This record gives sequence, structure tokens and C-alpha cells, in this order.
Amino acid sequence: MKGYPSYLSFPFRIGPDGRTASPPDLDAHVRDELLQLLLTTLGERLFLPELGTNLRRLVFENTGDSTLGVTQSIVADALQKWLGTRVSVEGLTVSTENSAIEVLLQYRPVGSSVMKVLKLQRTGD
Repeated sequence: MKGYPSYLSFPFRIGPDGRTASPPDLDAHVRDELLQLLLTTLGERLFLPELGTNLRRLVFENTGDSTLGVTQSIVADALQKWLGTRVSVEGLTVSTENSAIEVLLQYRPVGSSVMKVLKLQRTGD
């Protein structure tokens, strides 16, 4: 017994035993939830159209300060709405430098004292 409920891995995959794979621990599951939320486009989920952040569309937008600020606000709101009971956001920045877009999220899984960092980066090359 792992000490926490069994969840499906993200992305979905089959494990070596032929069954659906599960994350190895709760920290990995929370990270999977974060990735799923951040990489989902608003309107992509049929029954949850407000789930997501539109980060993937940022690649096609003008990356001026206003766009980055709005994106940061959308991400912060989505984190609070969908994962507010799972993670405590310690820091969030959305920036661009040399045609690279970067989202840096510092968070703690609720109930943990260990801070984690999730960095998503997309280059224009």
C-alpha cells in the first residue's frame, strides 16, 4: 500500500504489468495535476470548458508585457480555482527572453514543507 489513493498517471500510459500506470507518490501526482491544468487549453474539455490556461496559445501571441501579465493572472486564477486545495503557490512568473517563453512556478503540495519548482519553457526555434 502506498499510503495514498491510486491515481492514473498523466499522460495516461500502461505500466510494465499491463495495467494502467499510477504515479509513484503523491508529489508526482500533484505535479501531474499541475501539468495537466497548465497544458490544457480553455474550452478543450467538453464538460469542463473553463479548465485550463491557454499557455500553448502563448506561442502564437505577441509576448509583450501586457500579454505576459494577463497570462500570469490567468494561470494564477486557474491554480487557485482548480488546485487551491492541493497546492500552495509560493511564486509564479511568466516571462520571455531571446524568443523563449518561460513559466516558473514555485509551489508546495498542501501539508508538505518542501517547496517544488515546475518550469515550462518554449523556444521560438
